[in-house]
Amino acid sequence: MISRDELHAYVDGALPPVRHFAVALYLAEHPREAAAGEAFRAQIAGMKALFDPVLDEPIPSRLRQSLPGPSARRRPPSLRVIAASIAAALVVAGGAVVAESRLATVSASAIQIPAAVRSQPPAERRLPVLPPPAGGPKRPHAADI
Repeated sequence: MISRDELHAYVDGALPPVRHFAVALYLAEHPREAAAGEAFRAQIAGMKALFDPVLDEPIPSRLRQSLPGPSARRRPPSLRVIAASIAAALVVAGGAVVAESRLATVSASAIQIPAAVRSQPPAERRLPVLPPPAGGPKRPHAADI
């Protein structure tokens, strides 16, 4: 069985040669589908006969005015566009340099942490530990788990 899309492609001549041959064999054995293909072919011929003369008509002046001229299509980019592109590239490159230098600074300072900072903070810098509220939920101890 062939699909409607394949039948249309067969009528249009858009199938690969191997598939075209297979569809032709199928249509030879199924006259109803072959008749549908001929109906599509007649419909296409009718549309071509009706609309092909329109292709040879000149473009109306009101539509021609809305078309861009040949000079507008092929104009090279202006200096403003080029300058803006260069400026954007410089901003991106500068941002990358600044980010890299800040990353190096952070990495270097992180490596040179004094040993005193890693030990216990002095008593005046410690946060107070508050007891749990009375009647509130109790945390399980390691032995209870």
